Amino acid sequence: MDPSKEPSKPNYESLYQEFESPLMRELRRDAYGEDIGQHSWVRASDLPRDAARLGISADDLLLDLGCGPCGPLTFLMKSIGCHGFGVDVSAAALSAGLARARSLGVEGRIKVQEANLDGQIPLDANSIDAAISLDVVLHLRDRLHAFLEVARVLKRGARLLFTDAGVVTGSISNEEVAARSMHGFSQFCAPGFNERAIEQAGFSILETENRTAALLENATGRLSARQKHVAELERLEGAGGLARYQDYLRSVIAMAERGALSRMMYLAELR
Repeated sequence: MDPSKEPSKPNYESLYQEFESPLMRELRRDAYGEDIGQHSWVRASDLPRDAARLGISADDLLLDLGCGPCGPLTFLMKSIGCHGFGVDVSAAALSAGLARARSLGVEGRIKVQEANLDGQIPLDANSIDAAISLDVVLHLRDRLHAFLEVARVLKRGARLLFTDAGVVTGSISNEEVAARSMHGFSQFCAPGFNERAIEQAGFSILETENRTAALLENATGRLSARQKHVAELERLEGAGGLARYQDYLRSVIAMAERGALSRMMYLAELR
């Protein structure tokens, strides 16, 4: 098989295996202020507004594509009363997500499925009321295929909200690209690329919003939190792994500060 055609599989496995450890919980509290089980650039204060954008209500079925440990998904399930379906490539992430669902008392309303989003979404057509995908499309090899799959499983008129932290809005170097791609395959895109792909998949764009400020806030918080726990993290990640992750966060911060790589939110409705 041509390696360029192989499904993408971001390398977050070691993170997910330790996700609910006391150290990781403390890092999230220090980094984000509020630990809802997030691990990327998600800000808890954005989620209620995003739920309103999606029009989610109790008993609706919300799909989270690339859900990871189900932090945002279970947060919305708990606050709204909706049902959730999480899809992720990592079994360790889904295991952590189910544990979080149990801790929040929503385990009876969630289902998860291990699957790669470069393939087929394991759901029937016209079965989902709304969908989210937070900072995941960056790692997909063919996002048009993924959008077409989302369109297949959503009910007509349903909405998709996704974020992309890899929109190129300035000049970035090859060293920065390499540092930013430490988790595996990453596809950075120009402004307008996502809009064209989502419309080609049968959606209408309702809203876009620049959320680079949230990325910068979270990356800065994560770097500061990790610097407080260097000794523990070095034992867990090794000296080389620790250095690579710190360089990754510094690169994210530098590109965000000068407006070179932006995080965008897109809200779309299936026509």
